[in-house]
Amino acid sequence: MPDYIKALIYVLIASGPTVFIVRRIAVPVIGEDEFLVWRNCWLATTCISFLSNSFLVFSGLLLLVCVYGFKKAREPLYLYIVLMFAAPCVSVNFGIPGLFASITALDPPRLLAVFILLPIGVSLWRDKGNRKVSLADIFAGGYVLMICALASRLGDLNSVLRACMAQFLGVVVPYFVFSRALRTASDVNRTLLAFAVAALPIAAIGTFEFLKGWPVYPGVAARWDSATGSGYLFRDGMLRASATSMISISFGFMCMVGAGCLFALKTKERFGLWHYAATAVLLAGLFASVSRGPWLGLAICVAVILSTNLKAASKFVAAAVPVGAGLALISASFIYRFINLLPFVGRADKASETYRSDLFDAALLVIRQHPWFGSPTFLKAPELQKMMQGQGLIDIVNSYLQITLEFGVVTLIFFAAFFILNAAQLAILAMRKAPKHVNYVGILGVLLSIMFTIATTSSVTFVPYIYWTFAAMGVALMRMGLGSTRQETAEPIVSKPQMRVLRAGA
Repeated sequence: MPDYIKALIYVLIASGPTVFIVRRIAVPVIGEDEFLVWRNCWLATTCISFLSNSFLVFSGLLLLVCVYGFKKAREPLYLYIVLMFAAPCVSVNFGIPGLFASITALDPPRLLAVFILLPIGVSLWRDKGNRKVSLADIFAGGYVLMICALASRLGDLNSVLRACMAQFLGVVVPYFVFSRALRTASDVNRTLLAFAVAALPIAAIGTFEFLKGWPVYPGVAARWDSATGSGYLFRDGMLRASATSMISISFGFMCMVGAGCLFALKTKERFGLWHYAATAVLLAGLFASVSRGPWLGLAICVAVILSTNLKAASKFVAAAVPVGAGLALISASFIYRFINLLPFVGRADKASETYRSDLFDAALLVIRQHPWFGSPTFLKAPELQKMMQGQGLIDIVNSYLQITLEFGVVTLIFFAAFFILNAAQLAILAMRKAPKHVNYVGILGVLLSIMFTIATTSSVTFVPYIYWTFAAMGVALMRMGLGSTRQETAEPIVSKPQMRVLRAGA
């Protein structure tokens, strides 16, 4: 039996139980029929990932899956999130033979942006109200324009086109669509649900990788003639799972956001048994990443949520103490090993902490040489060459540093201002008497965890797609109006023949 068939069987077995958990959580929010579309599209995308012998074949089959989704789903917008993690996030260059060697690098999320979001975005653009520009739009647009303009320094039209296409499909399209299409509290909760649903099966697959010591997706990347990510990474003798993220910390980031969105989800259903089961799967995936940045990020998210609910905080402590004591009695060695992995207090992989500290110091020296607009050749600086690792790579494990080094302080200001503004406006909503239909505190907690965690990882694989889509949801909340409690009606907000995208708020 070929290895890729064996891997597919393991993936379907590992993720199978999560389908039942997802159904229990999703059906009360989106209905049985919509859940079936989500499930079928995810399973189809997973299967074609392993069965396609090239990225081009995968792209064609994914288009058919998206056509099915558009035809069957009442709200196809959310399929972008549901399918975002279903295939390995590796990129393949595409160009025009004889003209341009490479005008864009496509990966599964960018394909989904073309197949799902672009048609919706065109429909939304026809509404003049969606073209109104807010301060958040200015900051996000300034960031994109700076990157596109600075790409001209490469002196290569291919590079300029590649940078512009990457920003258009990775930032502009998801940001515009989600910031304009979400118009009701129900839309926001469906978005949170989509993130949790998308992360659940991948968290289970990552847990399988961790327990078996076998990454299952590098074989898919090899069949697509693409880079295979970080390969086998270990910490304290344990394999760091990566699943479709291809990089362990990106996988942990995905599980962190999925768990945070599950906590922030506001529905008529109480946080019951199936929600706890989903939480356990996501936490298992988060642990399997053995990535301390996302661990701390989720801790920040939980702290923000509990800080405004003393009753929930007391229940959390009451539940955590016996669980921790039980684990200590069952396996004291596990507790010791877990503590040893914790940042600041643990002793495992101290070299990683030293590397991050040295990288920050070296990066500041390089930034001083080109402070305002950065340098496209920053990696060649002697200060950073000293940070070369054994694999021949210089890993810029900080998204803020990554932006500043290549594109300068001006670009960083646009980027940081966008997220700070988003968080500040959510905090204003959270401090008010929040409407019962939206968990503003929970959404703020997830956003703060994202802002913290991207300081511990570069913006690779799924990471930027997650934070731009999630932040766009925050902008949508602002566009609804502070304290909005609008509910949805049956009237579609986008008129398109035979296609229902979303339903507008009254």
